[in-house]
Amino acid sequence: MQLKLHMVTIEDLVPEGHFLRKLEATLDLSFVQEETASLYSRGNGRPPIDPVVLVKYLLVGYLYGIPSERQIEQRIQTDVALRWYLGLDLFDRVPDHSTISQLRKRKPSFRKVFRRLFEEVVRECIEKGLVSGRLAATDSTHVKANASRASEYLVEMRSEPGAYWERLDSYEEEGLQELEKRTGHRRKKRTKQIKRDSRRSHKQVSRTDPEAGHMKRPGKPEGQYYLSHQTLDTDHGVILGVTITPGDVHDSVPYLDHLEQIHQDVPPIQAVTADAAYDFPLAHRAGGAGNLFLCQAAAFC
Repeated sequence: MQLKLHMVTIEDLVPEGHFLRKLEATLDLSFVQEETASLYSRGNGRPPIDPVVLVKYLLVGYLYGIPSERQIEQRIQTDVALRWYLGLDLFDRVPDHSTISQLRKRKPSFRKVFRRLFEEVVRECIEKGLVSGRLAATDSTHVKANASRASEYLVEMRSEPGAYWERLDSYEEEGLQELEKRTGHRRKKRTKQIKRDSRRSHKQVSRTDPEAGHMKRPGKPEGQYYLSHQTLDTDHGVILGVTITPGDVHDSVPYLDHLEQIHQDVPPIQAVTADAAYDFPLAHRAGGAGNLFLCQAAAFC
């Protein structure tokens, strides 16, 4: 068989209209260098892998539905377009999958980069007019934890006032200050202290994934799960905020902070909607910029 010699570059092998070309032109990841600068020791050890490459490594795994770092590495080795997006030439070595997995385990601060990545994408969507703010919808999705029922054990937990109680106190203080401005008088503080609650409860905790929670809800699977609370702009389907909680945490618990964070990052929202699980008095106050509509079903209005 006669061999042919071809003079090509990796740039020639990626079509002009390829999705990754569009992504590269749209999403600026230069901020990753600044976000990770404190995690690297300059002048010591071997040259590190570019943190932008590490972010793109996991990003393509998510975008293409590749379930493990090992499979991402194998896919990049054979896919020219993925090599091009990561900035690797045809014969460059692909970062080992163990580097990525150890990064996730040993450098939890690196996770903040992906939160910033999410915020940067939302910011660019806002700039391009893909967020109207007319109506934002919130709901939670259960995500199975990598933990079996056999790994669970019973833990005794002390019951203490949570974020809801603290928020009530802060709003009461705001009300007293407003009253003082109008009347010139301030109500005296209560002299009788409320007896601290010393009740204790029990919960199922997994030895293999202690951050998950034992979910037991009507119509839902039982076991160790997480809950992903997502709020999106209903006009364009752009996700504006994401909060993750253990599966045994009620939907109302993270909603106040979740909603207020969106109000800070996104142009004024006219109205928000959620199902009945998010319907509690303080949520109506947190709606802030507009009316808070709460549907009484899982499907949004």
